Amino acid sequence: MSTHAIAPTRKAPLPGTPVLLSRPLRPEIDPETLSRFGEDRWDLTPGIFEDHSDSTTINFQRIPQPWRNAVKEYLWQLINEEAPRALASARAGVRCSLRSVSFVKGPIERLIIWARARGLQSFIEMDAARLDEYLAHLADTGVSYGSRQHSVAEVRRLWAYRDVVPHRLAMPQAPPWDDAPARELLGGRSKEQPHNRTPRISDATLVPLLTWAIRFVEEISSDILPNFDEYSRILKGGARYRPVGQRLYETRRREKLAHVMGQHRAAGLGLPGRVLPDGSHEVRWAHLGRLTGTLGSTHAKYDRPFIEASGIRIDHDAYLTPGCTATIDGIPWHKGPMKYDDALGYARLLLTACYVVTAYLSGMRPGEILNLTAGCLLHDPERNQWTVRGTRWKGATGTDGGKAEEGAPRANPWVVHPLVAQAITVAEKLGDGRLLFPRSIRPKETRPSTRKIIRSRPGQALTATQMALDIASFMEWVNDFCHRHNYPGTIPNDPDGRITPSRFRRTLAWHIVRRPRGLVAAAIQYGHINVHVTQGYAGNYASGFPDEIAFEQWLERIDQAVDLEAYLDAGGHVSGPAAAELARRVHATGEKFSGKVLLTGRQARKLLEDPVLQVHPGRGLHCVFDLAKARCITATAEGPDLSECQPSCANIARTGQDIDELRARLERLPDDSLAPSIRHQRTTTIRESIQGIIDTHGEGTL
Repeated sequence: MSTHAIAPTRKAPLPGTPVLLSRPLRPEIDPETLSRFGEDRWDLTPGIFEDHSDSTTINFQRIPQPWRNAVKEYLWQLINEEAPRALASARAGVRCSLRSVSFVKGPIERLIIWARARGLQSFIEMDAARLDEYLAHLADTGVSYGSRQHSVAEVRRLWAYRDVVPHRLAMPQAPPWDDAPARELLGGRSKEQPHNRTPRISDATLVPLLTWAIRFVEEISSDILPNFDEYSRILKGGARYRPVGQRLYETRRREKLAHVMGQHRAAGLGLPGRVLPDGSHEVRWAHLGRLTGTLGSTHAKYDRPFIEASGIRIDHDAYLTPGCTATIDGIPWHKGPMKYDDALGYARLLLTACYVVTAYLSGMRPGEILNLTAGCLLHDPERNQWTVRGTRWKGATGTDGGKAEEGAPRANPWVVHPLVAQAITVAEKLGDGRLLFPRSIRPKETRPSTRKIIRSRPGQALTATQMALDIASFMEWVNDFCHRHNYPGTIPNDPDGRITPSRFRRTLAWHIVRRPRGLVAAAIQYGHINVHVTQGYAGNYASGFPDEIAFEQWLERIDQAVDLEAYLDAGGHVSGPAAAELARRVHATGEKFSGKVLLTGRQARKLLEDPVLQVHPGRGLHCVFDLAKARCITATAEGPDLSECQPSCANIARTGQDIDELRARLERLPDDSLAPSIRHQRTTTIRESIQGIIDTHGEGTL
């Protein structure tokens, strides 16, 4: 449940007016702590509900006076106005999200710097000639196409508020650039300035990374979970986990100590200790007190003789009793018992592995994963189907049509692979709070702290940046293990840099499209993932994942066309009833789409419907798809069913590579002359059919 700062008012903001006056606030926020209009740094984070979100602030100190106060008043209007001004490029009446507002200051500051350098005292002097001059200035600065486009949009937004902003920011009555579309003002995106796409993770990095992540979830978790559980129980025995005023009674102290000593002996351990500078061992009395639920200082004062008489050894550190038994191809992943002080770090590695498995095998956006809560996993035993419910942020709209600041429950759950279900189950066991991926899995202290802890953001989940650092730490641990044990399983650095959470979704889409029959660690088949992700509820368009798939399909079709055109230009033969049509489509693709730049996956999905792109590689053939001629059983307007391809279909064409694949298949056919007559006859028919296709191709249709 959210709160509001103060009842909204239409008065001009005073220095003490809250910045987030009419915005919903996170439930834990004290309205008295909100940024005020008179401050030069505004913190918008209290109004951002994504738990994984970084802090969002606006710093006005670089904007010179008297422009600064004018800009602050304008941005305050954007934040708090209930009925925003309509823009040609935006939905009418929809106010900006807080994150979007934070991006407004940059273009306005850029415009102010340019105007002051030319002696302008206010934006009322920004006539048509000045606007054209500013447009030329943007082109000369070398900023990206997207930045120039953003600057144009913010000039237009400022114009829409010309009657309510301070006089210094008020623009002339005429619409900037006569409302000409930005693409006409800026020109099209050049080939040298393609739309920025998140790079996929290279196979050389992904395969061992996913292999190790799955190994942690399936195997090593059986060691980490019980050790982390004991670590948490011991930690909660400390003073900071007892309610204020609750005293620790010393009843049955010696009995409790004897019980702990017996447990440690049974696990092959001594009492928790430390090594002193002279090499001798000393009991870690405070830790022993947490184990017995009493005061360590009392044990140190009264129980030394009892401990010495027992003959129990004093270890050189504090160890946990569950031990570690899992192995990696016969090599213990952890030698000996786990140290108490190491348990939290290993639990963090396991949580990171859970994220990697979930991110890659589900297709979910990073924000949705990082905001998953306990109980999100559901199982349908009748269909043996696992689903995940969560909160979506992108595309979630409120009653006013704008962004729903608090997000919206996903109407349709994600259908996920069983490995994802296992990873989520493990993540739930690691935490005892609401979120599966909290910024700390260390049990929270129940007693108020006297230490002043500065929090840069109220969100309780890991951020995408923090998860990227955790993935780097996970890779570092794996590589250290491999080097220490001479084990061939290192994870190389990715050529495109750090593994960020957003790259998993892009990589999954690439693999589904490019390697439908490929295998990766643990015999996961991409076709299987394709069924779960794209045909389940996650495949609806609200999820955005079909657009990722469409973009990869577009890239794949273009790459195929380029390869086929090079093959034909080099004199390559094409045979089959659709040979001429294949050549026509390949050349048409080059003429039609050369240099084409796509901005969205939705554009790719639309372009994929073009008939010239309907060339699909199969096993030993290319399907030049024409629905009217298709012989495959389940052919639809969306494409062929290559698993049901019929030899007599008029859509078939074959290249030299297809013929090589058929020759390899011919060599693999068994010599079964001694087999039963029916099987021998079937093999002979297949052999003759393949040989006939090879011979026909050799004659050269094209």
